[in-house]
Amino acid sequence: MLVRFGLGLFLATTAASAAFAAPMTAEEKAVLQQQCAGDFTNFCMGLPPEDGPETKACFEKNMSKLSPGCQNAIQAYKKKG
Repeated sequence: MLVRFGLGLFLATTAASAAFAAPMTAEEKAVLQQQCAGDFTNFCMGLPPEDGPETKACFEKNMSKLSPGCQNAIQAYKKKG
């Protein structure tokens, strides 16, 4: 549950950033959560869920290490914006 909350917060924070300029739909958020939950656990688990900027930075730092599904979900959303 903590992972989902932290990942949701990351995605909400990221959606407001320049990288993700367009508003995120509930469906897009669900896809990103599904595809990236394991990556959050593997790379960013030590971060408090309320710390959005650090979580976002963690994902950006580890982009090349993220699972293909997570990378694809992030890239698909970036292309939309």
